[in-house]
Amino acid sequence: MSRNDVIRRQFTVLAEAAETVATPQIRNVGTLAGNVCQRPWCWYFRNGFPCYKNGGNTCFSFGGENQFHAIFGGGPSYIVHPSDTAVALLALDAKFRIVGPAGERVLPAAEFFALPQRNPARENVLAADEALAEVQLPGLRAGTRSTYHKIMDREAWTHAVVSAAIVLEMDKQVCRSARIVLGGVAPIPWRLPKVEQMLAGERITEALAAKAAEAALEGAKPLAKNAYKVPLTKGVVRRTLLELAARG
Repeated sequence: MSRNDVIRRQFTVLAEAAETVATPQIRNVGTLAGNVCQRPWCWYFRNGFPCYKNGGNTCFSFGGENQFHAIFGGGPSYIVHPSDTAVALLALDAKFRIVGPAGERVLPAAEFFALPQRNPARENVLAADEALAEVQLPGLRAGTRSTYHKIMDREAWTHAVVSAAIVLEMDKQVCRSARIVLGGVAPIPWRLPKVEQMLAGERITEALAAKAAEAALEGAKPLAKNAYKVPLTKGVVRRTLLELAARG
């Protein structure tokens, strides 16, 4: 998918996100649905601690090792959603076709992911006997450009510390509309509607990008060991906006 000419040309953000997933060997055997639906990589969950994700009644990261955990949308669980492609698909306003014994349904990507307040043991709305069967991408208007920017704690084969998927619909130098989604900072891909509204109808200047980056962190609640994600996220939003707006 990351090498497909049509996807790279029309849905650049998705191709770029797919290109950052794991290693070439894993990408060659993996699926888009599998990446979107993968479970969190929290070390407490993966090592069998009796946390919310494992059927327990506590989140060990809250008072423990939480360097890579959520700064948005946390509680009672503070995991971050691990998928790169999910962030891009939400920015593209994709739809998901879900199938199961009871039939099928189609949901917007925004309704597929579930915060832990809804069910701390789950990350999405799939029932136990359902599967994500198809991803539907909308047609994009002329002037649309997109990109994915991922910050990792090492060069490859790891998940985002912070990432941003941005889709801008441009009319020459003016942004008609924007869709901005963060990864690595929340239990679900984290959309920024207030920032999107700030950009609509405006030229994306250095000053506006800086203002948007500040607004992107409104409501952030870092834990004891992950406050570094606040300035890091601001930098990612500002830099990615300016780079994308400058593309012809």
